[in-house]
Amino acid sequence: MRYYLDFDRTCFDTDAFVVYMQEHAKNVFEPGELSRFLYSDAASFLREKENAVTIITAGDRAFQEMKVKSALHGIPRMSVMYTEGQRKGDFLAPHTHLHIDALLVDDTPAELEAVALRCPDLLLYEMRRNEEGGDGRWPIIHALAELP
Repeated sequence: MRYYLDFDRTCFDTDAFVVYMQEHAKNVFEPGELSRFLYSDAASFLREKENAVTIITAGDRAFQEMKVKSALHGIPRMSVMYTEGQRKGDFLAPHTHLHIDALLVDDTPAELEAVALRCPDLLLYEMRRNEEGGDGRWPIIHALAELP
């Protein structure tokens, strides 16, 4: 199984990170400085699955790269796709060979919808780190350990 995991709010506690940024106002992150913001189940899942996982993240590439590299420091064999503002479905659509026996986890219904439209072979899961209900169109998980 290939796992495509969104970064913010799926693997990374973005809300806690925002508070940290408000307190520290940094532009550069040391290796491992942001690893405290990886959800504990995400860190163990990434170590366990290694090459089977690809992080896929949107937003400003330079900023996302700094966050991802610092947060994932010490976790071997991680591949990352930076969509640079492009919808994940549009980004993944040309790579149909990557959809075989694969799933994608994201916390944003708009991203899941875009993937569903453009990459119908991918299994989709909606991440809800809190107890809130989800959109209802995809299975909801609260931790990565719930994945097949």
